[in-house]
Order: sequence, then C-alpha cells, then structure tokens
Amino acid sequence: MICCITFSTTFTSCEDMLSPDSERHAYEVGKDTLYSYWGILKSLQNVAERYVILGECRGELVSGTGYVSDSIRAILNFDRNEAVDGSCRYLKASDYYHVINSCNAYLAMCDRERVTGTLQPYMLKEAAQVEAIRAWVYLQLVQVYKEVPFYTEPLLTTDAIDAFMNATETVTADNLVDKLMPFLSPALQVEREYGYPSYNDYGYTRTVCHSSKAMIPLNIIIADLYLTKGDPESCATAAQYYYNYLSNEQNQGHLVPGGALPAGYECYGFKGEGMDRPIYIDGSYIPWTETGAVSRTRESITAIPSSTNKLWGTVLRGVNEVFGYTSEITVHTEETSDTTSTTTASVSLFPKYDAKQLAASDAYFKLCKEQTFEVYIGAMNSGGFSLSDFTLTPDSTVGDARQYWVDDVYQSYPNGMFNTEKFITKQNPYGSFTTVYPMIYRKAMVWLRYAEALNRAGYPSYAFAILKNGLCNNDDWYPAAQASVDAAGNNDYAIKDSVWTFTASNGTDVLPTAESSVTFGTKALLDAYLAALVADGTITQDSIDGGSFSWAPLSYQNFTDDNCQAACYYLDRREVLSNPSFLNFNFEVLNGNVAAPTVMFRRSLTDRSMSRISYARSTGADPVTYGIHARGCGMPLYNDKSSSFDYVKKVQEKAKAYGYNLTKADIYSGSYDDVVQNCVEDLIVDEEALELAFEGSRFFDLMRVAHRRNDPNYLASRVARRDASLLGKLQNPDNWYFPLPAR
Repeated sequence: MICCITFSTTFTSCEDMLSPDSERHAYEVGKDTLYSYWGILKSLQNVAERYVILGECRGELVSGTGYVSDSIRAILNFDRNEAVDGSCRYLKASDYYHVINSCNAYLAMCDRERVTGTLQPYMLKEAAQVEAIRAWVYLQLVQVYKEVPFYTEPLLTTDAIDAFMNATETVTADNLVDKLMPFLSPALQVEREYGYPSYNDYGYTRTVCHSSKAMIPLNIIIADLYLTKGDPESCATAAQYYYNYLSNEQNQGHLVPGGALPAGYECYGFKGEGMDRPIYIDGSYIPWTETGAVSRTRESITAIPSSTNKLWGTVLRGVNEVFGYTSEITVHTEETSDTTSTTTASVSLFPKYDAKQLAASDAYFKLCKEQTFEVYIGAMNSGGFSLSDFTLTPDSTVGDARQYWVDDVYQSYPNGMFNTEKFITKQNPYGSFTTVYPMIYRKAMVWLRYAEALNRAGYPSYAFAILKNGLCNNDDWYPAAQASVDAAGNNDYAIKDSVWTFTASNGTDVLPTAESSVTFGTKALLDAYLAALVADGTITQDSIDGGSFSWAPLSYQNFTDDNCQAACYYLDRREVLSNPSFLNFNFEVLNGNVAAPTVMFRRSLTDRSMSRISYARSTGADPVTYGIHARGCGMPLYNDKSSSFDYVKKVQEKAKAYGYNLTKADIYSGSYDDVVQNCVEDLIVDEEALELAFEGSRFFDLMRVAHRRNDPNYLASRVARRDASLLGKLQNPDNWYFPLPAR
C-alpha cells in the first residue's frame, strides 16, 4: 500500500483540469500551483464514488437486489472476511492515502511567498483548499477504517516510507480535529481574507462543473470534524463554524455566503379520485442540475466533478451502474467554420433491470409513510388567500413526498406485456447524466448538521426550528428575548419563576441585614417584607422610595398560542435568553427567499390539480424561510400553528420510545433536557434520511450520533430495519469498520 501511495502520486497537465498526465509527480511540480492543485482534484475522483457506496450500502435506506455483486453484498452485510481492502473498487485505502500524500507534497513544496504582479499572494488560496481536501479525506478514512495512520509530511523516499511504516501516530474520530486544527486555522484565515481559487469551468468547450463547486469551505469541514468528535463543547464549537459559513461571518465579502435554504426544492404528492396510489411531483429543479457558480440562492456547495468523455478526464459512472443505470457516451462535433470545429460530449443513462444491484429499502418507504403530508384545502375568494378560506389538512395517503426520488420504470415486451421496477432517480435526475455528482455538500446538509450541533450544544428547540420554520432575519420569527413587567409589578406569562431585589440607596444601615439589598421570589413577598419594616419603624417609607427595585427571571414557560404570534413561538425561553454568537441571526445574508412566499392548495383531497398561491407577509419586505421538513411534507403558512409538525407533539411522540410520557411543562422545565435532546436528535436523524437519502451520508450520520451517545445499539437498531440479522453484529462497534491492510 505504501509503495502505491508514494510512487503513483501523479498530477494533471492537460487542457481539461481533470485529465490525467502520468509524467508529472508531486516532487517535480510542487511549485507549479495549477498542475499540482488540479492533480489533487483529479486524485479525489478515485474516492468519490465509494463515498456514496460505503455511506449508503451500510445504512438502512437501501437493500440488495437479486443482481447484487459479491463485493456489494459483502459491504451490505458488513462481512469483514469478504469485504477485504483491495478486493473491490470500493475498498482501497491506498487511494485515500494517494490524495493525502499528494496534499502533503503540495503543502511542503509550494512557494507560498510568491506574489503576482499586483502583489497578490499567488498560491495561498490553493494551499488553503489543499488543507481542506486533506482534512476531508482523513475524515473519510476514520469513518471507514476507524483508526488510521496520520502523517503530514510527504513520503517521497524509501527512508520516509520506512519511518512511516514504523510510526505509531494514529487518528480516530476523537482526536482528528485536534491533530488537524493547527493546519486548518491558518488556512481558514487565508480563506477569509482572499477567498477561493478561481478557474475556468471544468469541462471541454461546454460547462461541466463550475470551478467554485470543487471547493470545500473550511468552515464546513472544520465544523464536521468537531461534530464528529461529538462532546457538548465540540458540538458548540461546530455550531459556531456552521454559523460562520451560513452567515459569511467575518469573511470580508470574499466568499459566497451560505444563507437560508433556497425555496423551490419541495416535492409534493396527492392521490386523486380513482387512483390506486399517490403520484409524487418535484416542484422545481434540483442541485444536480446546477452547473453554474455556487451562490446564495442555490442549493449546491461542493461536488467532485465528472467529465463527459474519458478522453477529457474521468467519467464517474460507478454509482449509476450500481443503482441500475447503463450509460452511453456520445461525442458531437460541429463545424463552426472552414477551419474550426466545436466538440462536445454527452452521457445518456438507461435503466437496466438485470443490472440494478441496489434499491430503496422497505425501511425507507416505511419512514416516508410515517410522515404526515399537509395541504391547504379550499377555494380562493375574490380577495385572494386568507386562512379563513383554506384549512390545513393532513393527507394520510401521501407520506413524505420526497419519495419522488424513487420512480417506477416500465419495460415493455413485444407480446404487449410489461414489467415495472422502482429505480432511485437521484443518480439519474430527469433521465440525464449529471457531472456534479457525487455532491459532497449542499445547503440542506449543512443546515441539518448545524441542527445536530445546536441540539447537543443545548439548543434543541432552535434545532427543531431548522426543521419546521428555518431561521432568518424576520421580526415575525422569534419570541421576545426578554419578558416584561406591568405597572403593578406583575411578571408576564413568559416567566415561570423569578427573583425580586430591593437595593437601599444609602448602604446597609437602612436594612436589618448585613447586605445592602434583599431578595425575594416574588414582588408581593418583597413588598410585604418592606411594609413590615416600615410598620415597626425599622425604616421609613422615604428610604424605600429612595432605593431601587429589580427583578431577574429564573426559568421560563412556553408562550401559549394566545399570547405569542411569532413563527417560532415554541422556542424555549432559556435558549432565547442565552443568545450565543452562533444564534445571532440579525443580519441580511441569512435572509430567506425575498420573493413572495407561497403555499400549495387543492379544492379537495381527491382533486387531481394542485395549485400554488402567494400570500402577503405581515411585515412587508421581511423575508420568510421554510423548514427542511416542509420540502417533503407540505408548506404551511409560516405562522400557522395548526400544523401537526409541532415541537411539543413531536418531542412527546419520540419520548415514548424512551419510556417517558412528557407533558408540555416537563419539556420546558429543564428536568428532562437529556430526554428532549435525544428526541430532537431522533427527529433530525429522520430528516437526514428523508432529505439526503441515497446521496452517500447515511451510515456516517448514524455512526456520528451513535458515537456521540456512546450507544452502539442506536446505529445497530436502525440498520437492522432493513435486515434484522445485522442487529447483533452491529452492536459491536468494531464491525462498523473495515480492517486496514497490513502496513
């Protein structure tokens, strides 16, 4: 393995940035920023597709078909004897170390002091990205192999190889971020000051993938590393880095801000009269069709791009093939003049029944069915849309409409018969090959991981808000951070417990205590105490009038529906008052969709036609956002409290699995915070399955949560939903990982 990762460290030199050139080596071109950097991107393609295969095969959302290969079956079954490193294209640790060694060589040998004619740093931006790539690859290694050798110097000689083989330094999920942060922190400062490298689009004569999509934002990978470590302090740190990306905090305008979830990615479904099953519809375009630059209004962030012709670079078709799609490449040459021509290429995908190795599992469909799709039922009047015209209605026939990504494909035969099977269309969006897949990061994934981090940092209601409403800069969104006191000194409905303090104006001599102030639990008790002092002549009323009263809340109860009209009325007041820096959403870049918000409606549940209608916002130009859950389960008005996806109800449902029948008061009391966090985490894990299914992150998401809880059964019980025989095996965490080959 070591020989492979050392002497095959090659880099790219060609018209296309992803084309191979075996004549260049890291130690020869370490000072050539373009060829070396592009070569690292080229080497990433060797591990791109196994990110999807290893992440999905080991989760519960896919299952093997009758055509599954031995290699894929071994991965599905966690067979450590059959799934041997190097025995199949998806298990080869040397490919990861090839990337790492290329990064090490680049960072060791590039001239970071070099400047352009305008005195701008010439290689710092590339070096920062190389640090991000190396960190991402190390994260993949520890997620696949658990404990792996760690080194940051290039292996370019036999002496270096010998030293590496005898080294004992390793990394795991627990210490990887600590090992990498000394390198990532300065790289992040470079990224903040100078932004990303900027090149032409990847491809040949036509856009294949904009270069910005090949960048890994350092805020995101650092946050991922802390979230993987998993303790509450690390989760709070992860929340801050996710926030920094989403808000573009302190980036001086050089980087594209993350921003709120873009609208328009929702799916919806209905079962019309006479239909035997629901129809699912995609409401808009999807991330895998976004070939242009990363922007605040788009979903895609980072992809490992593919070429459309093997003559121009690597064509990533392995994932398509495993999910049952065969491909054909067509090269088109158009004569543009007598002396020039334009050449393009396209890849066509076709479902093949006897080639489909992976299909959506029964566990996936069961999870979808458990969700409640909601739609407004009614008819518009001449005045437009209002809640009095429409009723938000659960449609029990639909479930989560993101089932759109699993489509029926029909095969016709000459005798008039046909066959139908379900194919996962995320690998074949709109029947066409995509060059920006695998997608490593997209907006919804970052928001979901941010929700994970918030929850374990002690902010479960804010984490739930990401699922239900989204977070944005809108006066209608959040309840008041401070409760008020009326003229009579009464606490308002938000305060459950408080303390009242009287401080004398001229020292301790006016109070029969050793202090200058006295505190009681209520204003009434304090007033009674002071009145008694006046009555017995201890102090005068003038002394009291010259002093000062103050109060402070101790704990809060939830706002009631009658008293709070904020969209996120359910936020725990302890969380609202805490106001950490990673929850400061009072800035413009987190604005939601500035266009008029919309909802879907039908005249009846059995009506085949579904319509979209805009509605006015109460504060005019202020934006609204949508929660991630709404993408598959309908989009209620942002302040409609009739939705079944309610914080208290959902926590209560999940709490029953832990043996608790929580009341609303229990949830906000502080006495069951651990239970509440577990329940919200379960909701996030479900949402990750629904939103990110089949994209590659599923097993790693389960692994991260099980590690954080120190509960192997959390992962085992979920994977066993698609194969009960795996339960016992996966209760031993050693079986989650594949053994490294002998060093």
